[in-house]
Amino acid sequence: MRSAQRPGPRDRWIRPPGSRGRRIALALGIGWIFALLCVGAMGESNALVVNAGSSSGSAGVSPASSPSVTPAVNSSGDLDLGISAAPGSICVYGVASCAAGTGESRVTVSATPTPVADSWPAVQVAFILETTNYDGAGCYSGCGPDICDTSSSSDGMCEEANGPQFLMYNAQRVANAIQAENPHTTVSFALIDGFATHDYIDDGDDPAFHVDTPDFVPVQDFGQVALQVKANLFACDNGWTYCDSGMADNFLHSDMITELYGTIQGFGLDWSPNTHHVIVLMTSSAPRAPGFSENYGASYSYCGSQTEASLFSPACQSPTCEPSYAFGSGEVSPNCEGWITSQDGNPNDSIAALARTSPMCTNAIGGTCTIDVIDLWTTPTDPTSPGWWPNHEPDGGGSTAQLIIQENVERVLLAGCEMAAATGGSWDGPAWFACPDGQQGNLQFVPHGPLDNPNLNNPWLLNAIDHIGFGPVVNTVLAQGVAGLPIFTFVPFGNIALAPGASLDLVTTCDRNGELFLACAPGELHQQGSLVYLAWNWSKFPNNNSIELGDTWTASFNVESTGPPLGTVPVDACTTVFCTVGGSAAVDGLYTWANYLPYTNTTVVTQSFPLASVDVQGLPTGVAGGGGAPPPPGGVPALPIAAPAPVPVIQQIGIGQNVGAANVSLQATAAGFLGAGFVRVMMRNRPIALQMAMKAGPMQSKFEKAAVEGPSLGRFE
Repeated sequence: MRSAQRPGPRDRWIRPPGSRGRRIALALGIGWIFALLCVGAMGESNALVVNAGSSSGSAGVSPASSPSVTPAVNSSGDLDLGISAAPGSICVYGVASCAAGTGESRVTVSATPTPVADSWPAVQVAFILETTNYDGAGCYSGCGPDICDTSSSSDGMCEEANGPQFLMYNAQRVANAIQAENPHTTVSFALIDGFATHDYIDDGDDPAFHVDTPDFVPVQDFGQVALQVKANLFACDNGWTYCDSGMADNFLHSDMITELYGTIQGFGLDWSPNTHHVIVLMTSSAPRAPGFSENYGASYSYCGSQTEASLFSPACQSPTCEPSYAFGSGEVSPNCEGWITSQDGNPNDSIAALARTSPMCTNAIGGTCTIDVIDLWTTPTDPTSPGWWPNHEPDGGGSTAQLIIQENVERVLLAGCEMAAATGGSWDGPAWFACPDGQQGNLQFVPHGPLDNPNLNNPWLLNAIDHIGFGPVVNTVLAQGVAGLPIFTFVPFGNIALAPGASLDLVTTCDRNGELFLACAPGELHQQGSLVYLAWNWSKFPNNNSIELGDTWTASFNVESTGPPLGTVPVDACTTVFCTVGGSAAVDGLYTWANYLPYTNTTVVTQSFPLASVDVQGLPTGVAGGGGAPPPPGGVPALPIAAPAPVPVIQQIGIGQNVGAANVSLQATAAGFLGAGFVRVMMRNRPIALQMAMKAGPMQSKFEKAAVEGPSLGRFE
């Protein structure tokens, strides 16, 4: 600005020597110059504050000056994240002296899982293979008196299925297909087999429960492991027949209650609590439970001679109580464990109830075990099969025999339907039959083929296995904490900071299905460099640090502004598109996020919270900020000068710029300029100011009283 420079040759016309009037004009001009300097300085200071206030996020750490921290990659996730700040206006410096009336805003952050279709995490699938004759275990050294069996051991039985051999031989195709049907999750597999009932229709020389694969096998290894199981289990007839199978063993009923009990409880089986548990029962028999008794008098068995009398023989009726079984682990199952309902009055003593109450199920993802049932098309599930001896009688065995055959078949199939419905599983079976709930069977009959070279091409069975159900989505875990890291963080941005001490007032709540989650983890203060932020987990306990469908997490706390900028500023450091537009960003590589392992159990997700903003208001004139920067220099003049009524002036003021006459009051402006000039003179040359203030009589300039013979005050010497 020209007034700040030393006077040059062109400026000397203002004060020619010996001109009294021009000396007065010079004094006024100098006063105006000082005033303009002061006002200009004050104007520039205010302009800086305004600019800073209008530039959102200018207080954040720039990338060039950030520490060498690699920011986490933000991505979309399976949590609905929310953030808000109320009230929306606060005073700067955390005081309550501005129009907003408060120096704190309460921030609320929340997270709720997003419902996602088929959102299971890792799934463990346990196949239970029944190895009875008609299921496909074969019949070693002849299976007479089955009418379809001849003297040749390779002929087999009437309508024998090929379930166990088919699954073990095609295990890799099955695993790949199930994984392809469920690309959202990771699947692993196990094999269990069962055979003997050890009752009076069984010779009792086979195990009732046998775990073939104690550890669940990943998809890529299931085929090889299943072939090893087949080699151990089917050692006769060129490796395709169970060596001890025969008509002296049970085949219309089985020990499936014991098989399911041991599988659900995990006896000898490595169930993981971080997975969903699915059991697939491949069978063609009925359980030992009330309402499911099978009449062996209608079959080619050794219960008695194939006569009308055998249909009514007590020896041909399968029992309705599953005896207690001692597992290798020392555990013993209850006597007469029920199928769908209890037999002893304890509502938990049934397989359907156990799937909901067993710790291995309730601690699994989903809180229950799902049981899928595939009823193979074979003699026990086909009322027209030649494997029922009355079908070969001249009169078809009479109406009574046909009714017994029909009842036998329906009990087998209804048992599978009821178990699948009770546990949320799927059912498949012969195409001619439909469950009461409407599930229609899709299996067609495929002949087993020779015992030593069975037919393993069964597209209907492959399709049934590929489309097993994983059950309903109940309390599915969608976000699991990563070991050693918090799930949630709140990182303040710019000069927004967490309220100090007790003023923070941090409150955290966890809600699980409408009830308080008592293990809810409190928030913790963390610090990285000078940055202080908050961090939380869902649970205090690492083994339960998982957010499930139906959970809600909420935390609230107070923040304040520790200084400019003024105006609308971001509250949280965040990285969404709207955060960037709003002026927010990561700070030292950190931002307000949710960090978790999603239901896919594959890659950790770091999901940014959205943007919250507040309006930071400045303080009234004369009110000091709490711990902030001091106000700019200047202020009210030391000498009050009354301003007369304004007189409009239309002229150019010699200060290097044009000023509109409508915007200038000459007397008021001059009074302010002179006041500012006197203050400046008083500060730089106090004796002059005192003389001017105390002199009696009319005020005269000291420039006029300067002695001719000596140095003059007016010459500033």
